[in-house]
Amino acid sequence: MSKKTSIRTNILSPVSATSYDLKPDHILTIDQGRITGIVPASTGQHWDVDLRNNLAIPGLIDLHVHLSQFRIRGHYRDALLPWLKEFVFPEEQKSADYDFAHTLAEDFIQALYKAGTTTAVIYTAPYIASCEAAFEVAKLQNYRAFIGMTLMNQNSPSMMQQSTKQAVDDCLALIDEYHNPDGDLQYIFTPRFAPTCSMELMQWIGTYARQNKLWIQTHLSENKNEIAWVKELFGLNTYTEVYDKAGILTDKTILAHCIHLTDGELNLLKSSGSKIAHCPDSNFYLRSGQFPLAEVREKDIPFALGSDVGAGTSLNMLYHAKMYNFRQTDTPVSPADAFYRITLGAAKLLGLNDKIGSLEPGKEADIVLLNLPEHNTVITDNVLSELIFTGHEWQINRVYSKGILKA
Repeated sequence: MSKKTSIRTNILSPVSATSYDLKPDHILTIDQGRITGIVPASTGQHWDVDLRNNLAIPGLIDLHVHLSQFRIRGHYRDALLPWLKEFVFPEEQKSADYDFAHTLAEDFIQALYKAGTTTAVIYTAPYIASCEAAFEVAKLQNYRAFIGMTLMNQNSPSMMQQSTKQAVDDCLALIDEYHNPDGDLQYIFTPRFAPTCSMELMQWIGTYARQNKLWIQTHLSENKNEIAWVKELFGLNTYTEVYDKAGILTDKTILAHCIHLTDGELNLLKSSGSKIAHCPDSNFYLRSGQFPLAEVREKDIPFALGSDVGAGTSLNMLYHAKMYNFRQTDTPVSPADAFYRITLGAAKLLGLNDKIGSLEPGKEADIVLLNLPEHNTVITDNVLSELIFTGHEWQINRVYSKGILKA
């Protein structure tokens, strides 16, 4: 557990998608892994560390990332399905080996910390060894994560394909060994996407997850060729109807991408309480299309941002916050909104906003301290805009996870 530390710095914390709290020259106190006080430096309170040339923000949250694809960032194809076939599947096959998967997980978790990401929702390769390695490393590194073994029991390479029984048995074993609904590590059911999962498997996941209050993550409506394939395979009118029939649309389901959705599909997501992981960099990289932000806002469907590494090119969530703005042709994205989607908004979506997502007394001390640009001698409201549009270039000075210095 961390010792008591008081840091004199500048504090920026989200309040909502439209507002934030800026506190120049304050003292932030950490004790026993939590934030125990935030007071103006003018009060004369004792401080231990002088970081007045830094900006303190909450630990960042990545709602959608593929651990097993970490080393193939930048391996380009111009569409989802050929990219999966040529790069993703061969790379993920390496993680059948526990030692390889463990080393990769060590590199990945350290890279998350160095990027200022203290919470992530993670896909591993479709092997139990890969998922076990990820849980073991996350536990050793004091990392907070939702981790799931990618599930595929059809329409995928034979050496990666599980039988339905194997998929079920492996999931139950991982839940028994690692899942802690009140702790920092939770198992999340991870059917890759509808084409590679049978209706039988998806229905089992939906039933078990609902009965046991577990999370589910998958992909939805990322690519037009993918959508056509789903309709052909399942004989339903829309992609979202497949997941609805399978029973995996719940208030603890995270659906990545959700680009090409009809109004009826959006209504299904809204009525089910499902959430969206928007991955703007990945969508641009694979030419998948533009996220329907205006429609999602109108329906008030909860969403936050994911890096989607490896189609996403960076683990730095400040970069993805900028891309969230840049990938909208007509719909404005304010700096406050972008900041919220990688901090408090993501925490709220995950049901963790009482613990993380903002810098407030009583919350866990997940804190990122960034060196301010040299010209920022006086902190003004413009600092948030600068953070969103240039913050991925700012040097990260320190990263605390639950009060422990990690990077």
